[in-house]
Amino acid sequence: MFKTPQEVEAFGKALAVAYGQASKQYGTKAPVGAPAATGWTHGVGGFFGVPGLDNDVISARVTPMGIAARLPVRGSVDAFPQFAYVTGIEDEGDAEPATHCATCPSAVMEGCIQSACFGRICRETRELTLSRAIERINRGEFDLTLANDILGFDGDPYAAMRNYNRNQVLQIATMQAMLELGISMQQALVPMYWQGAPANNIGVGYMEFNGLDTLISTGKVDFLTGTTCPALDSDVKEFNYQNVNAVDGNGNFRIVRMLEYLEAYLYHNAMRMRLVPTTWAICMRPELWYELSMIWPVAWMSTRNIVWPAGVGNVQYNIDATRVREMVQEMQSGLFIYINGRRHEVILDDGIVEFNNANDPNVLAGSFASNIYMVPLTYLGGRPGTFLQYKDYRAGAQEIAFSNSEDFYWTDGGRFLWTVERLKYCYTLSAQIEPRLILKVPQLAGRLNHVMYTPEQHLRSFDMDSDYFLKGGEESRSFPYGRVYPDHETARGVIPTDGHCQEYQGQ
Repeated sequence: MFKTPQEVEAFGKALAVAYGQASKQYGTKAPVGAPAATGWTHGVGGFFGVPGLDNDVISARVTPMGIAARLPVRGSVDAFPQFAYVTGIEDEGDAEPATHCATCPSAVMEGCIQSACFGRICRETRELTLSRAIERINRGEFDLTLANDILGFDGDPYAAMRNYNRNQVLQIATMQAMLELGISMQQALVPMYWQGAPANNIGVGYMEFNGLDTLISTGKVDFLTGTTCPALDSDVKEFNYQNVNAVDGNGNFRIVRMLEYLEAYLYHNAMRMRLVPTTWAICMRPELWYELSMIWPVAWMSTRNIVWPAGVGNVQYNIDATRVREMVQEMQSGLFIYINGRRHEVILDDGIVEFNNANDPNVLAGSFASNIYMVPLTYLGGRPGTFLQYKDYRAGAQEIAFSNSEDFYWTDGGRFLWTVERLKYCYTLSAQIEPRLILKVPQLAGRLNHVMYTPEQHLRSFDMDSDYFLKGGEESRSFPYGRVYPDHETARGVIPTDGHCQEYQGQ
């Protein structure tokens, strides 16, 4: 999480302030002035506050995966960067001359400018207090260790607490709360890489950057004038909700022909625009990949592999079944696909939108539909074709210093800006990020829309809004587990979830 000693020092100062060195009211909130009642792992009322638990705690959270883990990440403070393109050179003016002294035709160059906007997402922790954070039931409550990673190695590079300590996260309540904040950010960002659109902004408090569904598109216009720039258009094809294993009247698999033409078109652009070497990633949802990879070797071997007279059907192919199975296993284990003789990396991404018969009447019951993307990762060898940027809060060091404020600090090399709000001994940590996604070479990107597939079983999802998101369990736990301990002759004492004894009259 922390990259430099300065970040560690800033974090320590901020927590010191949070723990009550000074009294400072919340700006616009009206906090209850008491710690959150749920979400604590240990102590009285903690959902793991049970003496005798095994030390290892296993996370059953499905972690996200996708293209974000493959993209470079850079800092920036430019609100509207401008990227220039030469879109063409064409003749204009006079016709071909009829005499030596007549005016000759001339040529003119045209250019286009593109830009990108920041988004903004903020999250905050539960309300915490140091008194409750350090509490345990008794010596029987042992320290717990998170056995596996809960964020995911292939998760979002903008997830706060990227380098959290699994040995401490269930013991230090502030670290746990910050991790929860990071997961909440991850939930919002993974779909935004594809589906993000500024039209969804809520004032300036929540803003989306343009996702790849918007960036990989046609109808490009100049950022300053709105003039159309078709030379920068991506290649967008439509599969029209055909099943991934659909064949045409000649027995050719449609998915093979469409992906071959998509790849050929983009490779032609890269080669003829002198932007090679170029590397692409073929991106799709994991459910679609499993269906596609199972049929691709046979489909690829049989499609347009033989020519026969018109009207002749029932052509038989001799295909080595063992080799087909080997190819399927190689593709699935290596996450790659051959198209037009070129091998491309496959990236599985949970954030790609998925249609079903509940949100799209074109999808059959029991089936799903989503897009396949061809995203340029690099061009001209090693230049990033698609990359992430973040507003670099390290640029605010002088502003923070001159404001004499210890309530602000940044982490992860300036990606996250944190602040602490408090009311006496209660405190909340808040964080914000301002990221964006840049597709530098949109004319080398493409997608195939609405490919339908019918998996035997849909996979579990990290997305809390998905029908395939599973959780369950307790957010708190009663103590002392329903038992009543006698205190004196006229009353009985119980230990409530805040750990302080109370009395009540009667039975």
